[in-house]
Amino acid sequence: MVNNSVKFVLPQQLNKADGSPRRVGYELEFAGLELDKVVNILAKQLDAKIEAKSQAESIVFSESLGKFKVELDWQYAKETAAERAQELGKDKNDDKLTHWLTKIASQIVPVEIVCPPIAIEDLHKLEPAINQLTSAGALGTDESILYAFGVHINPELPDLTPGVIANYLKAYSICQDWLIKTHQVDPVRRVTPYINPFPDQYIKVVLSYDDKVTISQLIDDYLEHNPTRNRALDVLPLFKFLDENKVLAKIGDDRVNARPTFHYRLPNCEIDQKTWSLAQSWNIWSVVESLANRQNLLTELSQQWFEHYSIIQFKKAPWHKTLDQLYQNLLSA
Repeated sequence: MVNNSVKFVLPQQLNKADGSPRRVGYELEFAGLELDKVVNILAKQLDAKIEAKSQAESIVFSESLGKFKVELDWQYAKETAAERAQELGKDKNDDKLTHWLTKIASQIVPVEIVCPPIAIEDLHKLEPAINQLTSAGALGTDESILYAFGVHINPELPDLTPGVIANYLKAYSICQDWLIKTHQVDPVRRVTPYINPFPDQYIKVVLSYDDKVTISQLIDDYLEHNPTRNRALDVLPLFKFLDENKVLAKIGDDRVNARPTFHYRLPNCEIDQKTWSLAQSWNIWSVVESLANRQNLLTELSQQWFEHYSIIQFKKAPWHKTLDQLYQNLLSA
């Protein structure tokens, strides 16, 4: 039996400033299944249509949820399959070369599902498909030292004003070490550069913001201390959405896609474990959501952070107990 009991914690801010629902995009990396198998499971569980692009990339279209991109996370395989598909036309799905290539690739590189932005209240609709992938033999982070697979969460913010963004950055900065501990981030993933934490110097800047902070200052400070995609909380997509020219002047990486979301990379993908649920990674992130909307507590924990890091750090961060309790309160609500 797979897990159906974990519920998604609903944040205080379910809607955006314009009244529309906040949405969240998920990205999942895993191995053990060929791409066609993944596509067929998604299509069946989501009552969706398949729009094949190549043997290394497909679209699964759900009328209610949107377009799911399923691909081998290996650029060579994708490019080769796309070229062969163009050459072969209608016979693209019968190409033995790309079938062999994608089959081999599926054993050493992850299949990635890129979900469309989905309203927070609808995230539970993904669970039946995840359960079926688990039952079919999908392999997650723990199955091999080669599998540094993750779950990426792309949450829309409730508001794009500088004060709201600053509060989320403060909340994440305070929670950063607690999140690593609570997610039990795989040691192999931690030594990769992709989920590096914010440096302490940047956190000091963030926790010093007052209500006069501007978007320009937020972006400038971030680019000064984090001129890279390789952060556990990648804010470049959001800042590129807000000021593309400023970000492009410092970051020339075309993989940065402008969107009104954070790009959160810490959670492991534990899809092979029958007790696992997408809700678990979201619920841990929800502590950041909750703290960002509690101004008095945010101020109190910010002060604790400064006091703790002004001395030699032999003691556990004192605010972690508060975050533990906040997490338990969210789960039991």
